Amino acid sequence: MFLTEELNRRLSEITTIHSLEELEHKTGEVHAARLPIGSLPDCTEFSIPVLVGEGSEPGPTLLLTALIHGVEIGGYDVIRRLIREEIDFKKVRGRVVAVPIVNPFALAVSNRFTPQDSADLNRVFPGSANGTLSHRIAHTLVEKIVKHADYVVDYHSCNPPSCVFTIVDAEGSAEVQEKSMGMAQAFGAITVAPSDKTQGTFSGYLSSVGKPVITPELVFSRRFDQLSSDAGVIGTLNVMKYLGMIDGQPQELLGTPPFKRGLRYTALFAKTGGFIYFSKKVTDHVEKDEVIATIRNPWGEVVEEVRAPVTGMIIAYPMAGNQALTTGDKIAYFTSDF
Repeated sequence: MFLTEELNRRLSEITTIHSLEELEHKTGEVHAARLPIGSLPDCTEFSIPVLVGEGSEPGPTLLLTALIHGVEIGGYDVIRRLIREEIDFKKVRGRVVAVPIVNPFALAVSNRFTPQDSADLNRVFPGSANGTLSHRIAHTLVEKIVKHADYVVDYHSCNPPSCVFTIVDAEGSAEVQEKSMGMAQAFGAITVAPSDKTQGTFSGYLSSVGKPVITPELVFSRRFDQLSSDAGVIGTLNVMKYLGMIDGQPQELLGTPPFKRGLRYTALFAKTGGFIYFSKKVTDHVEKDEVIATIRNPWGEVVEEVRAPVTGMIIAYPMAGNQALTTGDKIAYFTSDF
């Protein structure tokens, strides 16, 4: 009963804000707020949860975001641990702004997409004040939160088997790309730049407006993974050290390939449907055109040999469902040299 009463009291004290300027900024403390974004047909209002940790000295503002996709919950746990357990804001220079649930609608139905408009929120940035719900969420995040940030870490999750890796967007000025790559190197996990440009991504928008950003891909969707969460926490603290927000030496990440240089990221998609059997493991090195898997039909016959599109390393087999494919499904992610 005490926990319920205490929780209700604390929830009632969470402030509804329409801009970060409305928060009372007490140094060394964490402030919780709600940022309204819309309502449902029964007039139930929805909001985005916001946490602001105020440092004791001047410094940059680091924005942490998670759950743009409603199944990729790993970033929530990283943010929770950082804000509630790991960071002593009395020793921070600057400010950490965290949005642990960017898309509460997708989270509510455990889906990648916003159910009200069937849109992928990470394909509509910078959004619009007059668009569908996904566009309005993007617009709210951009106009109310992003404009205050100097640097951004946007957590996503990849289905296993996968290793933790970070994505650095290839857009933006040379200065933005250099700073983003510095953040990725500090984070400590293998880092890739997409081989193809994807329209409407959060990271693409941030890079285009001069905000250095990295996108850690944690493991995995729908569940918390301790090793992956540890990597996210340690990596983000490393980034804060790199940005001069906290003191200390960077720590090495465990259980994931380390950053050595920036690599190219390539996705492989299925040409043929069927059941897939892998002959290579995540982190294996492969040569271009080497067979990494076979696809079999319902009668057990091999209908395709899947070959590596590049020479490099396999970093994920990101299947969202069964170990079976439909034409166009993702099979694997690879790293390779530029």
